[in-house]
Amino acid sequence: MKNSKREEVISHSAIKLFNIVLDIESYPDYIPWCTQMVINQRKDNEIFADMYVKYKFILVQKFGSHIKFDQNNLTIETNYIQGPLKDLTTKWKFEEIDKKKSKIFFDINFEFKNYLHQKVAETFYPLIENKMIDSFKKRAVNKSLD
Repeated sequence: MKNSKREEVISHSAIKLFNIVLDIESYPDYIPWCTQMVINQRKDNEIFADMYVKYKFILVQKFGSHIKFDQNNLTIETNYIQGPLKDLTTKWKFEEIDKKKSKIFFDINFEFKNYLHQKVAETFYPLIENKMIDSFKKRAVNKSLD
């Protein structure tokens, strides 16, 4: 299983960043490989959703997830339900440094069912993670301009 932990200081409020990450319906607008998000069920502090992902030369893949969130503690946790992976969990935590600066903590664990896919994903994961974090940062900047 591949694990990655990342901490980063970002020049936006923690609540703003939390809301951007939780706004999963907008992912197709700015996450390059996300083609569609389908919300299957929404409850008080949880969402069941499917993300459709398209990478170069690979057919569209569906990733079903159970998302739990806590606005008071500014945390978001995702647990994998179905798709091409054996397992996937993500954890986001947002801590306010001041009104315009926050520290984010991002933790991901994933394992593909297919060994070859796992090795390819592990090789390219740093690039994918950087692209994803950069997409969220750009979204935060664009939301500031709205």
